[in-house]
Amino acid sequence: MSTAARPRLILRADGNPRIGLGHVMRLLALGEILSEQFTCVFAIQEPADAVLEQLRMVCEEVVEVPPMPYDGEPAWLTQNLLQPTDVLVLDGYGFGHSFQQAVRPAVARLVYVDDLLAFPQLADLVLNPAGGVSPTSYELENPHTRLLLGPHYAPLRQAFREVTLPERTADSDTVLVCLGGADPTHQTQRVADELLALSSVQRVHVVVGSAFAGWEVLTHWAQTHPRITLHRNLPAAELCLLMQQCGAAVCSPSTVSYEYCAAGGGLLFLLPVADNQQNIDRFLRGEGMALPYPSITNVLTSPEADRIADRLRQQQGHWFDGQISHRLQQEFTALLLPQSAFQLRPVVAADSAQLLAWTNDPTVRQFSFNSNPVSPSEHEQWLTARLGYPQHLLLIAEDKDSKQPIGLIRFSLEGEDATLSYLLDAAYRGQGLAPQLLVEGTRRVLQERPALRRVLGHVQQRNEASIRAFRRAGFQLLSEANSSQPDSVTFVWVN
Repeated sequence: MSTAARPRLILRADGNPRIGLGHVMRLLALGEILSEQFTCVFAIQEPADAVLEQLRMVCEEVVEVPPMPYDGEPAWLTQNLLQPTDVLVLDGYGFGHSFQQAVRPAVARLVYVDDLLAFPQLADLVLNPAGGVSPTSYELENPHTRLLLGPHYAPLRQAFREVTLPERTADSDTVLVCLGGADPTHQTQRVADELLALSSVQRVHVVVGSAFAGWEVLTHWAQTHPRITLHRNLPAAELCLLMQQCGAAVCSPSTVSYEYCAAGGGLLFLLPVADNQQNIDRFLRGEGMALPYPSITNVLTSPEADRIADRLRQQQGHWFDGQISHRLQQEFTALLLPQSAFQLRPVVAADSAQLLAWTNDPTVRQFSFNSNPVSPSEHEQWLTARLGYPQHLLLIAEDKDSKQPIGLIRFSLEGEDATLSYLLDAAYRGQGLAPQLLVEGTRRVLQERPALRRVLGHVQQRNEASIRAFRRAGFQLLSEANSSQPDSVTFVWVN
């Protein structure tokens, strides 16, 4: 897709030594992930030179917002930056309900990256990477708001998103300490000192970011401790490699903990340094991926340390499965679709005649893998074998107002995969409904069968309209060929 054809993704966050760089780094990672789908523009107040350099490596444009209170900013953004076709992404505590209310009319879609659950949401999409958050935790003023909750949607930097690792071999006597890039509560030195008091710890790697305010003091202190190695503002690839060399880590329950899990994991000890980290802290510990920091002495000196590390690593690998980019790309593509004017309901026996008429439509048969007409007896046998059986889900799409049936989407389930097929009534083709049907149907089957990991669709290569529909819906082309149908391609949606 050419740059001119891509919609703009406006990423709005701030970062400095006082509040840290978490919001900025999170949106920068999101920009990396979506850079092929959108033209990325980052808007920020008073960025440091090091931050500006990082932003310009990812985004086509960086806009410096003049210093002003947040309540005055929507007017400036509307007059100087925002366009009606933009997708605006907000990440920060100053972008509350009144801010969203002011900017929402100026853009095509509004996205809010949340970790506070502090106010009613107007956004079209809310992304909360913290695990253990329920949809019932949200007060949604927009009935169409899409919620992306948990670490499966955490925008991680490229070095951490799709890493494939061999069996972890790092020992727990090498410990990473990273309490966020800024460490706003100044606990890094204390934690490192406590680790040095443990005879089982051979090496401590301390990582801080460019916004860390006590670098000179920390450097002076480390000169008298030969088991300490300091790292400042590490590039993502170098940090990932360092994490793989550390069999244990003390991290704030934030993106850095997610990065450690994604890099291969190990003994992860959590030390919250901000109020908004409580949800991630509870989730990582509750799912068996991490331990509270006060337990570190007992664990690192225990003969069971390796067994505990293996247990944590197994859980970490379940949640950080290398599919984060895929999930976010498909969701942000689907975000651009208009709201559907139809609703889905299960197929019942009384729909049989309608389904048979659709099945034998000449255009449907032309693009079916079996192009022969279907007889009424064959159809009845087929429908009877699918209604009421858990390995099949058949859904009719009908107009919300007239209740007129407009199409069908059906799923065959096997293991962790669901394979779909769909059709539209001839009177409703060419109206852009196919991508909406694919998205609505896929979300429905994943809601009813949450254990599914993938939804697949096989399309004949000559069926260009259906291929376009899958792409517009956010499905991605699988690299693997469909050996059973060599003249077809396969699309996938990842759960």
